[in-house]
Amino acid sequence: MADDGNGDGIPDSTQAAVHSTRLVLSSPTGANQPADTASTPVTLVAGSQDGQLDPDSSGARITRLEQEDAPAELPQGMETPLGLLRFEATLATGRSSQTFSLYLDPALGVGGYWARDSAGNWVHLSSAPYGGKVASEGGRLRLDFEIADGGPFDADGQANGVITAPGVAARMPLSLVGQAPDAVAGLWF
Repeated sequence: MADDGNGDGIPDSTQAAVHSTRLVLSSPTGANQPADTASTPVTLVAGSQDGQLDPDSSGARITRLEQEDAPAELPQGMETPLGLLRFEATLATGRSSQTFSLYLDPALGVGGYWARDSAGNWVHLSSAPYGGKVASEGGRLRLDFEIADGGPFDADGQANGVITAPGVAARMPLSLVGQAPDAVAGLWF
């Protein structure tokens, strides 16, 4: 199915918790290339359980998914082929956090989804220490992560039923793994 980025057999356009789009590949400096350059499919699922809609999270909605230039304050060596992804989602009723799955083309070479916490540190949310994971599914890369409403990765900082989350699907050279965060922009795994 052309409009089924999470592979659940249901068109994404009919599901409020699933948003599929095409994004322009960013240049190495972070600035978007001209509109006639390459693009790649991206699918974001809110209220996900291993990429599929979790029945316990019905009511989650993605209200916005935008691509912006990569922030200038990235950790040394971090590459963001899609720049910054900014999304907004409303939580399912009775939830204080929401799980997400981001589907990408594995050819992008990204190894995870990073977000900046309220202290300014870049954190790999799709890593096991943060309850996330990176998986391969149906020829696509899936980045799973969770964000708490009003928590350190919710940009509005308010427990108001809406998560505003800027982050990056990025790749990091292996030589940087395990290094202490630098003083300007921390990096935590």
